[in-house]
Amino acid sequence: METVGRLRLTSGGQLARHCYAEKEPALAVRSARRDLEWLHRHGALYRLERQIGGIRAGSTGHVYALGALGRRLLDFRHGEGAIREPSRYEPSVGFVDHALAVSEVFVGLHEHLRDPWLGEPMSTLDFRVEQQAWRSYLDALGSPAVLKPDAEVRLLRQGFDERAWLEVDRATERRAVIRNKLAALIAYRNTGHEQAAEGIFPITAWLTTSEERAAVIREVVDEFDPADRKLFVVGLLRDAVPLILSCGRSER
Repeated sequence: METVGRLRLTSGGQLARHCYAEKEPALAVRSARRDLEWLHRHGALYRLERQIGGIRAGSTGHVYALGALGRRLLDFRHGEGAIREPSRYEPSVGFVDHALAVSEVFVGLHEHLRDPWLGEPMSTLDFRVEQQAWRSYLDALGSPAVLKPDAEVRLLRQGFDERAWLEVDRATERRAVIRNKLAALIAYRNTGHEQAAEGIFPITAWLTTSEERAAVIREVVDEFDPADRKLFVVGLLRDAVPLILSCGRSER
């Protein structure tokens, strides 16, 4: 439930890979199906009507959000006094695809770090989604502003503190929207708030669906000054893990 609460939406397959990683793949899927069905039946998890991979995928093909009981339990665990009833609604296909893409980055990073051959078991990963990753500040005119990346990666490895913001692009936004997001990140960097509070400023990784779309984003990035372009890297969603891990290191 902690994973679902952190990520908002996750597929059963993603939960099987992340929460049952110590088991063989087939056993992990069976265990996930059994447990997810139980959690859904008792109201801890809410299962969206939309299914991934067809009807044969079973519980691992469903998309899950926190149910009423799950929200109560997490509120109690985190010491929150007010118990909130989560609203039940069917989000749009675009919203679900976007949320699952962010969740896939989360799962992929954990899979890489615990890989017995290529992983980094001594590393610590803190993955923050949406509001947990947002920054409130005063802009250059003194007006309230909020920077809204899709997620934030905080990775501590080999004595270095690495930070990256994530922007998941599903090829639905116009160039002007991308340009405005880039400009907002540059404007926030120029305030110095992040550097003063954290000591470093995160690179923003733009993750998209195709090489053609990545080329479009790079063209927009190239419209900015060379010093500002260094704040961004662009790549494909399928290559998210190596791209994020290569964003650079800042000494802690």
